[in-house]
Amino acid sequence: MTTRLLNISGCWIHLITRGNKMHNCRRVIKFVILSLGLVFCLSGEAFSFWPEFWLSSDCFLGSAQGTQTIPSVAFDGTNFLVVWEDERINSQRDIFGARVSPQGEILDPIGIPICASPGVQSYVNVAWGGQNYLVVWQDLENDNSAIYGARVSPDGNVLDPNGFFIAGGLQWALYPAVASDGTNFFVVFSYDRGEPSYSYDIYGLRVTPDGEVLDPQGISICASYQYEVCPAIAYNGSLFLVAWELNQG
Repeated sequence: MTTRLLNISGCWIHLITRGNKMHNCRRVIKFVILSLGLVFCLSGEAFSFWPEFWLSSDCFLGSAQGTQTIPSVAFDGTNFLVVWEDERINSQRDIFGARVSPQGEILDPIGIPICASPGVQSYVNVAWGGQNYLVVWQDLENDNSAIYGARVSPDGNVLDPNGFFIAGGLQWALYPAVASDGTNFFVVFSYDRGEPSYSYDIYGLRVTPDGEVLDPQGISICASYQYEVCPAIAYNGSLFLVAWELNQG
């Protein structure tokens, strides 16, 4: 069994490429089954005989300044792209990323700044579309919240520096998630359309591989007088499945 231990912004991750389940894992928080094996996020001290890596780091300082939180990850068939919220610049939340090989090698040890514009960028999510990744996030500035996105190439180049507008603004859009059907991306989010309900509904729209928004008015997925928030989305080869949290309070 081959194991690698990565430290991604203070979250310990085991990458297991072969073998049976891990033993002696303390306080498992959550797990995800991947085609390469099992990835575990552990709290507490790491086992010292596995090599350790900081995914979010400066050149010589080890871990980056500030906090790094809320990661998301996708795979392009060769490497992973991990994205997260990062407060290393002026303690404001920006979007950074880094590529990780299946062997656990950090290909971008300093991190890739995907969006470092004014305001607060948060709730980042990423999907692979066959040619490039699409990274989406919530951007809060001047008391407005919008969804922005940026394409990242497999070699780590940001094709849309600081991102392009997807949805929201005066009508708040929050909590984006993204998936791809191999032709277009589908971005889902919570949307406050204003009167008469002033409640959050679930909307979605398609984005082309070139970054064009095909449904600028949005596609209503679930609209009620209650609060639908925090959507998630996946594609199974023929259709998308969207799930969300319903707040009945």
